[in-house]
Amino acid sequence: MAALLIGAGFVLTDRGVTDNYSTSDKAMKLTHIGSNQVQSFKFTEGIKNLEAALELDPSLAEAAIPLANAYARKGRSEEYEIALVRADSLTALIEDDNRRMLAQIRLGFRHKSRFHDMVDSLMVRLEKEQPDNIHVMTAVAERYGINMEFDKEFEAWKRILEVNPNFAEAYNRLGYFELNRGNYEQAIEHMKKYAFLAPKLANPHDSLGDVLTVMGEYEEAAAEYRTSISIQPDFFTSYLNLGKTYLYRGMIKTGLDIMDQVHTMVDGSTLGRKVDQELLTTYLVMEMLPEIGQMTETYLERYPEDEMAVYFRSIQLAHLGKLRESEALRDSCFNNWRSQPYYQTNQMARNNIDMAEKRYEAYIADLADQPSTRVRKWNALVDGMIGNTPLHGQRDARIKLACAYMDNGEPEKALEQLRPILSVNNRLVPALIVAIKTDLALRDAEQARMALEQLKWSIQQSDQDYVGRSQAAQLEEMVIELEGNL
Repeated sequence: MAALLIGAGFVLTDRGVTDNYSTSDKAMKLTHIGSNQVQSFKFTEGIKNLEAALELDPSLAEAAIPLANAYARKGRSEEYEIALVRADSLTALIEDDNRRMLAQIRLGFRHKSRFHDMVDSLMVRLEKEQPDNIHVMTAVAERYGINMEFDKEFEAWKRILEVNPNFAEAYNRLGYFELNRGNYEQAIEHMKKYAFLAPKLANPHDSLGDVLTVMGEYEEAAAEYRTSISIQPDFFTSYLNLGKTYLYRGMIKTGLDIMDQVHTMVDGSTLGRKVDQELLTTYLVMEMLPEIGQMTETYLERYPEDEMAVYFRSIQLAHLGKLRESEALRDSCFNNWRSQPYYQTNQMARNNIDMAEKRYEAYIADLADQPSTRVRKWNALVDGMIGNTPLHGQRDARIKLACAYMDNGEPEKALEQLRPILSVNNRLVPALIVAIKTDLALRDAEQARMALEQLKWSIQQSDQDYVGRSQAAQLEEMVIELEGNL
């Protein structure tokens, strides 16, 4: 969430391009190897090879560009800033027009690059002159994504496969497209093709795990994440995702232990901040109140000047009942984000910032307002998500909206929000709990019993002190009472 909120750009890495721009064959070979490693999330190895390439040929912009990307992805911000200036400078010195423009387009998606403002004009020219160049084709697809023209982006990735059927990353991108469209079996097929073409990479298994997690197949997803980790032990996103599969099953202690391991992996880099943002966002979604309080304090202590610290602090103050102070911080936070250049130029960043504000307003309504106001606020968020956010990305907001409808005496409307998400993943504990409550309110004993049995099965592996267990026990008493009265 945080990366999207701040409108992070991207840098294209070298993907198997065979042109030789160096007088040193070894430097060019190391550039290709290092670039592909960066693209495969093997940042440490990629940095080593790209630095070696630049030692052999200090003028090689094609090595400097992915090196800057690798530093950014590793969270080594100071080294990234230096590497980006170097890449910009080397690119400006390239005499060949075509080579220089390709390098410029690869850098231009970085807001701090001197070529950022040239992207649109470069794209117009390169699409005409080099339409089948892999860098150009990938940049076209990425630009559609930034502009939230997702149908065009989908077609752009398909076209890349028409030109190069073995371009593994395209299967990964198309897999996520199918996931977001609700075509889960097609998504799995694409991810398996990705893994077939890149058998030594961790990311295909991480991606397949993501699809299985959305479908509620947590055990199978955990196996994929563990495979990812076995291939690349420093692939921290798989640790985070693996931890979530346990949290979703109510195995809180195991999940937190796994997720906490990530801190030692990213200690000393800005990735630590991103990991903490991910942890805190997860706790907020799962309403893990003790962890929210502790993680918020930790985050504020570690990153007092960070943009997201203000946002998290505003939510913390709201939970403490200090609504006026919370709203003042909220205003400061969103005014700052909307004053940044990326808010004007990046449609995706703009959308995510606007949705984050709607989410904040809905959070506050849950704490302070009447059910009718809560319904209105959560409805505004869900409505804003439709068409821009996949169904699985809407599920937490829909569950909250269903809760608001229930408290507002509208159980039928609550069920309308729950049915779509439970049809995808019928192991969502919070959704099942609300579904049972709606069935009880509608005096539908048969449906209440079915949902209850599904809930009990979903938490069978959970910790003994997991809150879902006590809620299930209370709901079972209510279901038995309803059954006895009919």
